[in-house]
Amino acid sequence: MGSQGIKRRKVRRRPPAGSDAAELRENWELQNSPFTFEGQIEGLGRFGRGVSSASPRMRLVAKVVVATFLLPFVIWIFNMVMD
Repeated sequence: MGSQGIKRRKVRRRPPAGSDAAELRENWELQNSPFTFEGQIEGLGRFGRGVSSASPRMRLVAKVVVATFLLPFVIWIFNMVMD
């Protein structure tokens, strides 16, 4: 706790509910090309922001997707260290 005491929980922000899907994607344009390093970082940031505002079920799906992509790298590094 420290000197600041107990902190309040962060409020989960949900996207505005609308009938038109375009309203939810108003700022969808990428600033960088997805084939550059900066574009990859931007895409990962969007993925993280999307997960933070998603329903609990969709958060679980996102974690499974991330684990699916990271697992081969973890296994490869483990095999390199053990050899």
